[in-house]
Amino acid sequence: MPLPACSGVNPHEYPSVRILAVITDAKSVRPCLDAAVMAARIDPYSHIAGLHVVGDPDRLVAPSEEVQFQRLRERTEGTARDKAKAVEAEFLCWNVGADERTPRITWEAPVGAEEEMIVRAAQNADLLVLVQGHDMDSGDARHAAIREAGKPLLLLPANWKARSERFAHIAVALSDTPIAADAIDAALPWLQAAETVTALRIGSEDDPALALADRVRTAGIDVDMRIIPPESDDRGAQIVHEAKSIGADLLVAGAYRHGLLVEWLLGGTTRHMLAAAELPLFLVH
Repeated sequence: MPLPACSGVNPHEYPSVRILAVITDAKSVRPCLDAAVMAARIDPYSHIAGLHVVGDPDRLVAPSEEVQFQRLRERTEGTARDKAKAVEAEFLCWNVGADERTPRITWEAPVGAEEEMIVRAAQNADLLVLVQGHDMDSGDARHAAIREAGKPLLLLPANWKARSERFAHIAVALSDTPIAADAIDAALPWLQAAETVTALRIGSEDDPALALADRVRTAGIDVDMRIIPPESDDRGAQIVHEAKSIGADLLVAGAYRHGLLVEWLLGGTTRHMLAAAELPLFLVH
């Protein structure tokens, strides 16, 4: 499969990209795999691994309290076996509609605890893809993907649908923190493949965080700068809304500058960003 001529990425500049698509329920199969394929467009040798963790209490090797907790989940979310069958059926349906340009995709449905299995699988991945959900499995998956896996995460809104073959317009949230620089570095292959890159900063013209845009320019990427005055203390939601308003397909940002407990008690940019997410987020913790 040749690399699209418009991608702007040298296939030898980065090693083969390995993408882990974490699927928590049947509804998330299509958006998760569609986004994984879009992300894989930067590399003709990319590989996508689909993962659905089966938390079946009858087959789970775990402490008794974990097994009992899984049984309680089944009362509200259905049995793990039924969920796994529905996910696999949806995966097979999606796979039938894939064309010859779709990267190689493998499928795995291990039995185990959600977070543990995701962290283990992430060791062999360069990027995780996950759809935000509202059940407990989705919450566990998001926590593992952001906080424990140690890899970049492409997090999708629950109602997201692909509107193009790749992420053509990427917004980058600038902040004066090392984690923002880490996010930019991790996203460089996708930034180089984008048609438009817009740097967003909520602040003023003399904000030191604006220097981060030079990190993108150093990689040979043209950057449009957009400085927005703060409207409220909820800067996470404001940056998401701004990225959405300029037509960005993806927003790159650092995640959880403070500890999770501090974010939960006092609020924080990442927490507000996740709550307001109206477009895919490329997050690095």
